[in-house]
Amino acid sequence: MNGLDVERVLGWLEEAAQMLRDSLQEEREISQKTGALDLVTDMDRRIEQFLVRNIREFYPGDRILGEEGTGDRVEDLAGRVWILDPIDGTMNFIKQKENFAVMIAVVEDGIGKCGFIYDVMRSRLVWGGPETGVYYNGQPLPPLQDHELKDSLVAINWQMFADNVSNVKALAWGSCGVRIQSCAGTEFIQLLLGKQSVYVSKLAPWDYAAGRILCETAGIRCSTIKGEPLGWLESIQGAFATPRAYESAIRMLNEQ
Repeated sequence: MNGLDVERVLGWLEEAAQMLRDSLQEEREISQKTGALDLVTDMDRRIEQFLVRNIREFYPGDRILGEEGTGDRVEDLAGRVWILDPIDGTMNFIKQKENFAVMIAVVEDGIGKCGFIYDVMRSRLVWGGPETGVYYNGQPLPPLQDHELKDSLVAINWQMFADNVSNVKALAWGSCGVRIQSCAGTEFIQLLLGKQSVYVSKLAPWDYAAGRILCETAGIRCSTIKGEPLGWLESIQGAFATPRAYESAIRMLNEQ
């Protein structure tokens, strides 16, 4: 992948995950970003700084878009861009001490090359891209399970569900039930492992970039909830689903 050393990146993820596990018994510095439901901790910043420092050392010509602003101001996709979420599911990290992930995406000239999602407390690591396929804990990802919506569990962002944005409750009633983890990384893993067939959420670039690369590689459809193509740098309301469930999901999300 044009000089990308996957084993090196996997090593960074292991080290970052251990830093997070070791930090769980410590007192955290917690502050608000946009409000009481949008929190950031000293560990979010520490993990992002750790990843940025390593990328700068080994890939000095690359640019970095990080959730906590440690990287660059990225307004286009020329060259290679790393998209980082140091702790996806910060509220879970603070309140539950589980159900959070570290995510890295590598995009080159607007093409998703490799995505990495590490579910820290369950030691579940999914990585891959179009040139390698997708791997789960070192083994090729099992074949995609393509169920109809009516035979599937779905994951929905809790705020969208509470406000019934774009008929998400109709989507829920058309399925076997809703599961909400409030962590895009772990929801993407559940989708890739066939434990859920649909994921609908409002997401920033660092929330969906890695998951999009992995899902598209695995044959999972990715779009906005309107069925429009995704970019890489925009915040979205996204729909990610196995092919058979996708058609029903998009139809329900857009019924008037």
